[in-house]
Amino acid sequence: MLINRKKVWSLSWPLIIANFTIPLVGLTDTIIMGHMPDSLYLAAIAIGGIVFNFMYAGLNFLRMGTTGIVAQKFGENNFEEVFFSLLRPTLIAVSVGFILYLNRKYIYDLSVYFLTPDQQLVTLYKEYLFIRMIGLPAGLLNIVFLGWFFGMQKTKSVMLQLVIINLMNVIASLYLAVYLEYGIFGVALGSVLAQISGLLLSIIIFLNHFKTLNFSSFDLKKIINLNGFLNLFSISKNLFVRTMLLVSVQAYLIKKSGLIGVDQLATMEILIVIFGLSSYTLDAFAHAAESTVGVSIGSKNKKNIYKSIKNTTEFALSFSVLIGIVLYITDYYIINLFTNIPILQNLTIDLWTLVIITPFISMLAFQLDGIFIGATLAKEMRNSMILSSLIFYLIIEFIIQDTLNLKNLYSCFLLFLILRGVFLTFYLPRVFKLIKN
Repeated sequence: MLINRKKVWSLSWPLIIANFTIPLVGLTDTIIMGHMPDSLYLAAIAIGGIVFNFMYAGLNFLRMGTTGIVAQKFGENNFEEVFFSLLRPTLIAVSVGFILYLNRKYIYDLSVYFLTPDQQLVTLYKEYLFIRMIGLPAGLLNIVFLGWFFGMQKTKSVMLQLVIINLMNVIASLYLAVYLEYGIFGVALGSVLAQISGLLLSIIIFLNHFKTLNFSSFDLKKIINLNGFLNLFSISKNLFVRTMLLVSVQAYLIKKSGLIGVDQLATMEILIVIFGLSSYTLDAFAHAAESTVGVSIGSKNKKNIYKSIKNTTEFALSFSVLIGIVLYITDYYIINLFTNIPILQNLTIDLWTLVIITPFISMLAFQLDGIFIGATLAKEMRNSMILSSLIFYLIIEFIIQDTLNLKNLYSCFLLFLILRGVFLTFYLPRVFKLIKN
């Protein structure tokens, strides 16, 4: 496979479009709730968003593990395992999705215990959580299909799936929550309808790709091959720890912000959504690195690994600077888009300099994540996340606890992003050692 800037861009531009629609969901929900009469609505979906981040991101190893395995099997031209590497995580996603849905009451009780939201939020949060849980099984299946599309370098299929899911979510939420005035119930129901629509579309896209491969010679008994599941679980257990720590950091930001005040909690939710807008855009190049690095390793081409890392990182760096410039120029319009509540506007303005530099600071961590996912070096990702998270928690609890405010909290988050990139850089030589000279 030829790796150059043209190839990287052909893989990346559909992902930029697709990934940019992902935070539109949170953006739309935040804008809708941010224009409600009280900050409680926005704070309620902030709590709900953290809980779903734990479930979706915690199980995102189904996507990342699938991508790395499929990309390498694709590089080996082992199309039988390419197919089975989709079916195995699909079985896991269905099982886990229904188990979580059936235990939604326990999830609610557990989240209230740990996140300790203000009692005024509890009713709104419970309504939001229980409705959105209906779409969880479909959502988990969608991320498995997404991983398979990434691994097969079908980035236009990724674009189609994500754009449809997220636009459906935005349209349904606006219609149900604003036009029909269903409020927080409408926002949650919009998410459910979007996930179900996305699953139907994913199946159609897969069946279209299915026709291009010769499955008649495949031994279907290998689907339950223990080694195949063990390989997935070996990668997944480390990715699970890594991702849960990542989500825990954001949950900790929300929790600490809530201890300062409801307005501060709502402001932190705005900052996290803006962070999502930039991070999902930069993730396009990380996803391109996942696929190209994975295929290069599968085809045992060390030269292509160098090219994959170099070309994807150059694009990511350029876009991180561009996003920062856009945030600098459009600060007034972005803040007013999110909320018309004066106290929230003022709190966000005070932190805007940090928001501007966030894309540049976070770029290295995102890019290295993509490289290590493609190389299926999940243990290194786990170790880097453990160290970064530990330093993050220690600084907040023992250094700035007495002067806790939003600026200190968000600054610690930026330090956490820097540390992730630095620690992963130390592990980078291991990627090249996967191929012997």
